Amino acid sequence: MTLSRTINDQAVLPRISDYVDRFAADTPDAIAVVCSGRRVDYATLKQRVDRVSRALLAAGIQPGDRVAMLASPSLEFWELFLATAKVGAIWVGLNPRYSLPECSYILEDAKPALLVAVGDTGDSDAIARLAGLEARNPNVAIVTDIAGAGSARTIDDFLADGNDTDSSQWAEACAAVGSLDPCLIVYTSGSTGQPKGALLTHYGLSFGATMQTEHFDVARPSLVVAFPINHVASVADTCATTLVKGGKIVFLPGFDPVETVNQTEAERCTLMGGVPTMYQMQLAAPGFDMMKLASVELILWGGAAMPADIIERLMQSGKRLITAYGMTETATHITYTDPEATLDELANTVGRPDPNCEIRVRNTEGVEQGDTAAGEIQVKADFLLAGYWKR
Repeated sequence: MTLSRTINDQAVLPRISDYVDRFAADTPDAIAVVCSGRRVDYATLKQRVDRVSRALLAAGIQPGDRVAMLASPSLEFWELFLATAKVGAIWVGLNPRYSLPECSYILEDAKPALLVAVGDTGDSDAIARLAGLEARNPNVAIVTDIAGAGSARTIDDFLADGNDTDSSQWAEACAAVGSLDPCLIVYTSGSTGQPKGALLTHYGLSFGATMQTEHFDVARPSLVVAFPINHVASVADTCATTLVKGGKIVFLPGFDPVETVNQTEAERCTLMGGVPTMYQMQLAAPGFDMMKLASVELILWGGAAMPADIIERLMQSGKRLITAYGMTETATHITYTDPEATLDELANTVGRPDPNCEIRVRNTEGVEQGDTAAGEIQVKADFLLAGYWKR
């Protein structure tokens, strides 16, 4: 099934992977990804995504199958997610910092047909982890670039098999994917129990990201992304939001307060995004200079309240500031402060609901509360999660 809508005359494409094709045609030479010294334009990103998607079909991946990945933020993560989505499968991210039991829990719950692991060649810890995952999850095929990882296939062999995929079969598989088909599972623990997998759709990511760019109001977004790949802030809030505008993602394998600022300066990024702790570390880093943010048009944060003194320092940069609120289940932020928000509003509120969703607050008895009362936040919109995996 396909759902089509526009936001302020901007069409929302049916599938999140469609945006790679769009910008490969419209702006093929524009840089899409910067990662570990590699600069990949949209034409090349499309070639890489198509190559991986053909390999997935050659590996027997069918619509609705889960494809898991254990990796740091990287080009390889982004192209595998897009390729998985392109052929109608569902991608699941694993954080390299997870313990073996944490990884195993997700694999046992999601039951992926394939696990792709990317890391440092010969990393003894990674090799041991993959051996443990293989022993605990014998039905999961493993593909990796980590040398010495037991019986796992190499990524080179995996990709080579895709060369024999029939072009018409591949085109049919891609065309058959609907906008309401799920493409992503993000595990979130909420407030109780074991983590549960929020099932997000192509439309949820495409619409949510497009909606978010209207608030950001940056013509061609570019930013440093260091969020772990298992988090909605990585796939949806930063990567998808950048993709739908044909922007540039600068991947770092992990958050470093100095390197994120240095890369923001070197790549002339137009956005900075993070949680308050990240900004506190950046501002406290030796040699931090507001002048390094010359290209930045917007500074945004979410996830927690920002201390007023930190906001005051960010205000000294002269940039637009926005704080926003969302959750894994909404696939995007759903409230935003106004561009002219005061210090008090930025420190003590999360702004106003986007007009594309309805929000209310109810107390423990189910009685609707006013805007300033405590209670449970309830959201209604057509772009929310499709449900929780197997629940």
